[in-house]
Amino acid sequence: MVHVFCHLEEMEDGLAPLCDMTFEIIDKVYDEEASSWRLVFRADATPYEPVGFCAIIPVTGWREQVEGEGDDAFHSFWGPVTLKSLGDDSDRLLALLAEYYGISTTPSASSGWLKKKNFQPKDSLLSAEWSLANSIECFAVGIASNPAAISSDFVRMKLFFDDGVENGRYAEIFLNIDMPQGFCALNEKDEGYRSDLVHWLSQPGDIIANPYAGKQ
Repeated sequence: MVHVFCHLEEMEDGLAPLCDMTFEIIDKVYDEEASSWRLVFRADATPYEPVGFCAIIPVTGWREQVEGEGDDAFHSFWGPVTLKSLGDDSDRLLALLAEYYGISTTPSASSGWLKKKNFQPKDSLLSAEWSLANSIECFAVGIASNPAAISSDFVRMKLFFDDGVENGRYAEIFLNIDMPQGFCALNEKDEGYRSDLVHWLSQPGDIIANPYAGKQ
């Protein structure tokens, strides 16, 4: 299994690189009724237990936008993407993100009732008690690639987590999926989004982080 940090970019200035994560696609199911792919991603996270998550990618309803003309035209495709939890694998993923970002306070800890538990060393990520949202719908854009063709093409997307409120919680992250080769990358967009990204991912239940939900 590929290691989650196998493609971290080395920085010449000695600073820590952006948090780029790599996963294998371990399961893929097409839902004909919903016209969408359910993709399951997992990666080795040694010295921890594996991490992973699920994504629902629709193949219909993407709105194309074209900027420029002719050979210089830039095509983008807008629509919803839903991330889903796999349970412990996803909770470890969120804890690993928070650890990498230097965010040490979990929602439970800030509430004052976090209690230490007797986890095995490899499950120390779970001991932090981060919990990924059951599901989170966000707004997405296919960058010069159409997510409708995800089964045959390498698709580059940027995900937006937005409450639609001015100066509200807002974050972006890249999600690149290569179904033919069986890999996925979850790449950091900017360090300035770290706090709000963890906020969105750690909300309980089924979350809508797409201000255009139901309007597209």
